Amino acid sequence: MSAGKQVLLINPHAAPVMPGLAEALRAAGAEVREMNMDDYGALLDALAQGFMPVVLKAPLD
Repeated sequence: MSAGKQVLLINPHAAPVMPGLAEALRAAGAEVREMNMDDYGALLDALAQGFMPVVLKAPLD
């Protein structure tokens, strides 16, 4: 992963969807923020700062 990559993981669910994803991205050199959908101001701030949004979906059974 290129240096300086900023990823915003958005979890719309109450329970963790993909445990370990944030740690794996950090290990690859990314700056990672994890948020839920409750704080729209913080989401908009992260987007304004250049974070790439990734909405997490629960895997299908």
